[in-house]
Amino acid sequence: MPGAGRKGYRLSTRRSWVRQAVRLSIALACLTLSAEGVLAQSRGEELYLQHCAACHQPNGKGILGIFPPLAGNADVIAEDPQEVQVYLGRIIFGYHGALIVNRELYTGRMPPIGYFGRLNDSELLDLINYIRGAWGNSARPVTFAELATARAADRPEPGGR
Repeated sequence: MPGAGRKGYRLSTRRSWVRQAVRLSIALACLTLSAEGVLAQSRGEELYLQHCAACHQPNGKGILGIFPPLAGNADVIAEDPQEVQVYLGRIIFGYHGALIVNRELYTGRMPPIGYFGRLNDSELLDLINYIRGAWGNSARPVTFAELATARAADRPEPGGR
C-alpha cells in the first residue's frame, strides 16, 4: 500500500510530539507551581509559600484567568472595614465564583484556608498581613478582632455550604 509507511510515521511522530509536550507541560507546571528554593523571611511568607503560592504564585501575580493576583489587588489592600470583612471571609471560608480584578476575569476556586483547621488564628493573621504588605502592597495589618468578626459573621449554618 502506497503511503502506509508514511501514515505510520506520522502517527509515531505525533505520539512522540505529544509525549514531549506532556513532559514539557509537567516540567513547566512544576517550575511555575513550586515555591521550593524560595527562602521565607517571615512566618507569614512561609505560610504563603506553603498554602497560597501554588495558585497565586510566589510573586503574588497569580495565573491570568484562573487565580487573581494578590499584588496590587484592591480587595487585598482594602481599608474600608466592610471590604476587609469580605476579603477575610474569602480567606477563611473560601470562594467559588468569578472575580474581576484589574479588569480581568478570574474563575479559579479559593479553598477555605482558615475554616477547616488548616491554620490557627495567629498563623492566619501572619499570612493575611504578609499578603497585605508584600509585593508593593502597603495596607495596614488586620487585627484579631477583625478576624474574629469575619469568622462569626460568615459562619455557615450546620449542614450548610
